[in-house]
Amino acid sequence: MGKIELCAEADSFRHAEKNFDYAIQMTKELGLRYIEPEVMTGRCLLNVYGYCNITSLEDDPMEVRKHIEAAGLVVPCLSAHSNLLDTEYGVDYLKKAIRYAYILGSPMVNTAEGPMPGWMTEDDAFRIMKYNLDTLLEMAENYDITLTIEPHGVFTTNADGLLKIMSLSDSKRLAINFDTGNVTIAGNDAVETLKKVVKHVVHVHLKDVSSEQATDGHETGVTAGMAIGDGDVDIPGCIEVLKKNDYNGVLAIECSGLEAMKKSIEYLNGIL
Repeated sequence: MGKIELCAEADSFRHAEKNFDYAIQMTKELGLRYIEPEVMTGRCLLNVYGYCNITSLEDDPMEVRKHIEAAGLVVPCLSAHSNLLDTEYGVDYLKKAIRYAYILGSPMVNTAEGPMPGWMTEDDAFRIMKYNLDTLLEMAENYDITLTIEPHGVFTTNADGLLKIMSLSDSKRLAINFDTGNVTIAGNDAVETLKKVVKHVVHVHLKDVSSEQATDGHETGVTAGMAIGDGDVDIPGCIEVLKKNDYNGVLAIECSGLEAMKKSIEYLNGIL
């Protein structure tokens, strides 16, 4: 890849209420080379009738790949948010996503730990995550796919939790997808958190939010975000940390809508 390049995260086009082909076309028109699809299991009416950009894992991944490649785009990561605390659904969903990513030509699948049930202790949670990760990483190695963990829950929006998850396996197929907005929403400093985990970071969701949205950790994620540069996240500081550590991935922009995406690209081109 050589230099840090920009990517459109499909969630940015969600509120347009159009299908994934719209996200592909807009990404191409914006002059970007990379797009990050999102997947789900099953189908819903919004998906069937083309009002949702999330791709079903029941769709033919080769057809999706043909549409992406016809636009001259590349998939650096497949967003497949499952629940690593669920030994049945979470594991099954991510197994399907790993196979799907392989056919798409994506080298990574992104996920998170998911919400923790009230009955579960922290010790229980990490034992379950280790069991699930051992199962999933064996499969990921077979397909040459890296499983990335995104800050999106009580354990992943802080450096200590992320590093503890990284310590659950010595597989080279386990890494971090750092989300600047979700870390901030949970009440943590994005730059300082990134510094502590950057050696494990292979993919980044670039998301800007207002400091007024930050909590004490009870909120662990936010849908999309405002245009990059309009919020209070130190985006230039995060990019500087990545550069100093020879980051060689993409920056997947996650914002709300086409106009916010255009503004984000202009802002980031000025930095990069």
